[in-house]
Amino acid sequence: MSNFNTFNLYLLSLKKRFQERSREKKFSSSSYNISLGGIQPHRIFESSNIFLIQDLINNDAVILNTVRKFTTNIWKITNLEDNKINKLHNFSWLPALNIKTEKELACLIVDQWINNFANYNYKYWSLETLTMRLIFWISSYEIIFKNSDLIFRSKVINNIVKQTKHLYQNINLVDPGVEKIKSLAAIILVGNSFEQYEDYTRSGLNNLESELNNFINKDGFVKSKNPEDLYWALYFLVLIKEWLILSQKQTPAFINSYINALGICFKFLRFSNGDIPLFNGANHMNTEKFYEFLESRGYEFSDMDNIFCGYAKIKSKKIELFIDANNPASTLYSKNYQAGALSFELCSNGIKFICNSGSGKNLGEELSYLSSSTAAQSTLTVNDTSSCIFQKNTQIRKYFGNSLIEKHSVYKKEFKNEKEYLQCIVGHNGYEKKFKTLHERQITLFKTKNHIEGIDTLRCKDLENNNLSFSVRFHIHPDIRITKTMGNDILLSSPEGDGWIFRSPQIPTKIEKNLYFGDSSNIKESSFILLEGNIENEITNIIWHLEKAK
Repeated sequence: MSNFNTFNLYLLSLKKRFQERSREKKFSSSSYNISLGGIQPHRIFESSNIFLIQDLINNDAVILNTVRKFTTNIWKITNLEDNKINKLHNFSWLPALNIKTEKELACLIVDQWINNFANYNYKYWSLETLTMRLIFWISSYEIIFKNSDLIFRSKVINNIVKQTKHLYQNINLVDPGVEKIKSLAAIILVGNSFEQYEDYTRSGLNNLESELNNFINKDGFVKSKNPEDLYWALYFLVLIKEWLILSQKQTPAFINSYINALGICFKFLRFSNGDIPLFNGANHMNTEKFYEFLESRGYEFSDMDNIFCGYAKIKSKKIELFIDANNPASTLYSKNYQAGALSFELCSNGIKFICNSGSGKNLGEELSYLSSSTAAQSTLTVNDTSSCIFQKNTQIRKYFGNSLIEKHSVYKKEFKNEKEYLQCIVGHNGYEKKFKTLHERQITLFKTKNHIEGIDTLRCKDLENNNLSFSVRFHIHPDIRITKTMGNDILLSSPEGDGWIFRSPQIPTKIEKNLYFGDSSNIKESSFILLEGNIENEITNIIWHLEKAK
């Protein structure tokens, strides 16, 4: 079956490549660009607000200094990294300019962009870049439109109409999930902002409801299983609601319903310091400002139990753990999925000590693949094999990302909340087919002792024909100092003075070097603790402890 699926995906990827080339010829033609013309709106309504998009604004000093230094020549620069070039062209830096002193500069740069790229351009009219450009241009009303020259205003509005029409006509080409929600948000914003284009709002909302029905599961969580996707899905729904309120339009019931469902998951799946766990394609982001905004606007979400939306949460006082107890994402939403079954993250006093490695999704094919492996997560591997098997074919990965050939299934989820301790037990079968082995992880937090006990259990059904080994990795956050003691224990200490001691009573501990991808703009060196050995019995228990340093 896996070979059949791979063959189908390969054929689909070839089809997508052929369609992509055909579209490029069409989009680059003069007739297509003429067809994107539209009616000049009589009025523009200020239905956006820069305050609402604070988490989207790019304050990158390199980008801002480049803009201020090169002004009208900015669009001739070609020697920046691709991600910075894209950020230049999506105008995420625009609201970071000073409205009082740099309005003329902003208008000049926008004018020059239109002079150079008014028609479709393969690089700078990508639907993702175009989506964000529309949001930032319209949200920067005071910079671009207020008190500006009428000829310039008309020029910008005409180009917005043109870009929006291209996005609207090709919305089905946008990746499903968060990217499509963003693009529909941009279409809705245009409909809110320009008289005679209200149909964009109605159509955008209809498509949005359909997309959410497909993307959100029965728990109210995103089907990609990615906490970062959860954040952005909620963020853009709230943004759409606030835009509708500003334009004095009624918010559809489905938006309120999905905001509530996603908000409950969001409240559950965040550390008390505002960070999100690095599971299944997520990178580091702090959500504290957004959470404060939600509270200030009266958004309230219910508290959930210890196992919810595929994750387990152990929390006592200032000690917090999250455990990934999810089944894999479906092929449609597995683009950035990581094989981190039963991995966990530990935060103490608001400081993350143990984590996963984060996602290399924006760092190229090789690092993306590397960061998706089980070895890059804080969990166990058998024979250094991932619990899910990813497609390696370059053609398939280009269009489908981390699509899976083989998947695990979580068969056990148990949680105990006793007077003395909190305990979670989860198990998956990702190594059953190849190695006849099941993996279970039990993590117990003793409430009064500041002591965590972990037991990784391997149940092997066939030892005769297998030479099996295990490796248990505990990835340490790069801000944490790691030191091995004379007694084979490992001391983890934070710059703030907080500390934990890691030990295993049966297996020598090792420290090895690693790469941390959690900061998507900067790869960092980090370390991980390693416990390894051979599987020699039908039941193998690997015991480890984490104790608060005194």
